[in-house]
Amino acid sequence: MDSPVIPAGFPDPALVINYPTALRFVRYRLNRMMHGQMKPWAREYRFNYARLVEIKKDNRPLYVPLVQRLLATWGHSVEVIRLLSPDKAKRHFYWFATPQAHALFSHELRCYDQLVALAGHERTA
Repeated sequence: MDSPVIPAGFPDPALVINYPTALRFVRYRLNRMMHGQMKPWAREYRFNYARLVEIKKDNRPLYVPLVQRLLATWGHSVEVIRLLSPDKAKRHFYWFATPQAHALFSHELRCYDQLVALAGHERTA
């Protein structure tokens, strides 16, 4: 699927994230919602609430288009890239249109990772 924002051709690897990274970000965002907030949010943005609950708990890569749509909802427009590995396994990646968009996503993810690490240190202190 061509996008007017993303140039045609091969993606710059510096602008690509893998599925587990995108899923980790989505889970941080979903888990950040207070109890009772996700259902109305899902309704407002026309997401299936049960599917959002599943994505918070499940590691299978069944949610590639949903993760793409969730990222877009939070301001991160990406294109999906599907590649075949040498062992013929399908791997999914997300391609950002610009270095600035990738940098913003990376910054947000680092902030979430730091908060999670901080929460882990509180438990051991």
